[in-house]
Amino acid sequence: MTSNLRILLIAFTLITMAVACSRPDGPSLMSIDNDVSMASTSSSNDIQNEIEAYADIPDETIEETFERIQRTSSGHAAINSDKKIAQVFYSPDQSSATTNIISNPGPFEGTRILETTGRETEEFVEVILPVTPNNTSGWLIREDITIAESENLIIVDLSERKAALYVGADLIAEAPVAIGAPNTPTPALEAIIDAIWERSTSETKLPSLYGQRLFGLNKHSEVLSDFDGRRPALAIHGTDEPDLIGSAVSNGCIRMHNDDMAIFAEHVTLGTRVSIIG
Repeated sequence: MTSNLRILLIAFTLITMAVACSRPDGPSLMSIDNDVSMASTSSSNDIQNEIEAYADIPDETIEETFERIQRTSSGHAAINSDKKIAQVFYSPDQSSATTNIISNPGPFEGTRILETTGRETEEFVEVILPVTPNNTSGWLIREDITIAESENLIIVDLSERKAALYVGADLIAEAPVAIGAPNTPTPALEAIIDAIWERSTSETKLPSLYGQRLFGLNKHSEVLSDFDGRRPALAIHGTDEPDLIGSAVSNGCIRMHNDDMAIFAEHVTLGTRVSIIG
């Protein structure tokens, strides 16, 4: 390979990474370290349990996905406001404390929200940690958190490039979306919204490519190991390139027209469930 060709390939790679998107990691994926101090994620203990319910996402339509999720319970845990950090445990046992902690608030200015797995004891609740790989789990002390459920649901159909918003049994809105490029595809998975950002009200300043609003997910790209040195967290967000909506162009994030994001934002709250299919 000639030196000129090498230079061209390097330049192309840098340009591709610059124009593609991934979620800012409260305040920004591009400038802030991981929200969770993970000093021992390589442990052979069960902190990296794969949650069976999320192992395989069925090949189904938006309507079929809605019916399936309506039959399941999906909760989330909010770290109590008086707790600035929450200790992570390998198992539901006080003697199994890890070196890992979760900060609160965050991401951005909101309360720290974590997806629950449905497994719990009198003293502990198992949660999905905001780290890679997806569905890495750990246990939190029940007294440190408040558990809730959300009736709000966003379903993103990658093949149709469309998002649908439900509140309870009601379809509230549908919108076209842009999805991940072929080399950085948006993964099919289940998630919750763990961060909400709005340009007009947030203290955090983000580049114009994110549009006016962003809904951060607690899951990540499954092909990128990092994004600008940070974890490759996913998001649904607005855009400053509306002509690209309907295309496969991002680094894994889901883009929507800013007007559609405003409609969704009227109903989306922390803990809102997200199902990406297709």
